[in-house]
Amino acid sequence: MTVSTDRNGRGWWRRNGVWLAVLPLLIAAAAAAWSFRLVNLWWPTELVDEVDRADVGETARFVGEYYDLGLVDPGLANTWVTREVDVRVLDVRTAEGLPRSVVAQIDRVPDGSTAWRVELELTAEPGTDLGSCQVILLTADGTRYGERGTGSDPLGQGNPCMPPDSLDSVAPEDGTWQTSTVVLTRAGDTPDEVWLSFGSPHYVTLDLP
Repeated sequence: MTVSTDRNGRGWWRRNGVWLAVLPLLIAAAAAAWSFRLVNLWWPTELVDEVDRADVGETARFVGEYYDLGLVDPGLANTWVTREVDVRVLDVRTAEGLPRSVVAQIDRVPDGSTAWRVELELTAEPGTDLGSCQVILLTADGTRYGERGTGSDPLGQGNPCMPPDSLDSVAPEDGTWQTSTVVLTRAGDTPDEVWLSFGSPHYVTLDLP
């Protein structure tokens, strides 16, 4: 069988030059899609990894990896990033009312519920991504309050890891700051622990008096 080419034997390369040029891009796209699929298949969807625990008044250190899609920093797209945050409980007490917010779904403490104000001190490198932060109260029977499994925020408080009125989701330049958030529990339930998480599977535990 005879293969038809031009005089210089470059016919095949000319006919397929465009495909050869885009082949590396197709391979890179396929690899990124496969990596994201692996994250969805194998990454735990529950809080199962307690990375640190702090006694009353002490500081817990959160260290956990997450798969960055580049939404905050495009330079980190499709990479694994380590997030490091120190946290200490300043106070946990009952609150008479709820924070004012134009996006809140409720404006008063529901019947049969108790509102708890949780005040924290956090420390992290400026620019650390604090998206998906969760401040959770745990009672003695294992009930957890404050988880945002679907990202819902009925009290309209925004990111509980950020200073009040902050519109950002990254650690501020000060490096150490304080936050205040309200968590609703069933009336009569008293929290024993505070959990800080940025989504599954990692969290830290802070004991309460």
